[in-house]
Amino acid sequence: MSMKPSLSLFRFARSRIRRLVRDRSAASGVEFALVLPILLMLLFGTADLGHALTVSRKIDEIASSTGDMIAQQSSWTKSDVAKLLSGASFILQPYDTTELTITVAVNDVNSSGSATVNWSAALNTSAVNSGTASAVTIPSTIQETGVQVVLTRVQYTLTTPVSAFFSNFTGQNGYSFDRYFFNRPRVSDKITYK
Repeated sequence: MSMKPSLSLFRFARSRIRRLVRDRSAASGVEFALVLPILLMLLFGTADLGHALTVSRKIDEIASSTGDMIAQQSSWTKSDVAKLLSGASFILQPYDTTELTITVAVNDVNSSGSATVNWSAALNTSAVNSGTASAVTIPSTIQETGVQVVLTRVQYTLTTPVSAFFSNFTGQNGYSFDRYFFNRPRVSDKITYK
């Protein structure tokens, strides 16, 4: 008699184990729990990259439009250039503009092709001193002796929660942008600054 209960208990346990092995109802839950962190990283990474691409486009727009506006007049006052640079910074909004630097340098190009700064103005950084060599090499295709070249340089660092998290691993704190744009004067060969 004592054998029958243990044999039935063994059969009962064996049938339960077989049913548990065949039961796949929780497998999708476990798989989802394993895949969820990867999906969240992809989602946050995509959103983060979207912010970086938006800022990249805005930085390009600041550089091109600022240089284009400077090139459209033959004479500028310090206050007008300061207002222009301040207004151009609004293109970056809704992103923080405290890290944004804009530098406009009007360069003289001599017959040997070397460029020196005639005058400069800046936002959130120091202007380049007159007589200093151009910080960026001016392409020979736009150089012409006696014709100035407007160099607009925009620098910005975008720090997002995802880039801040990964800075411990990558050593990079955010996305760094350093863009420049060249223009030639449109009205005359030189642009004065008072």
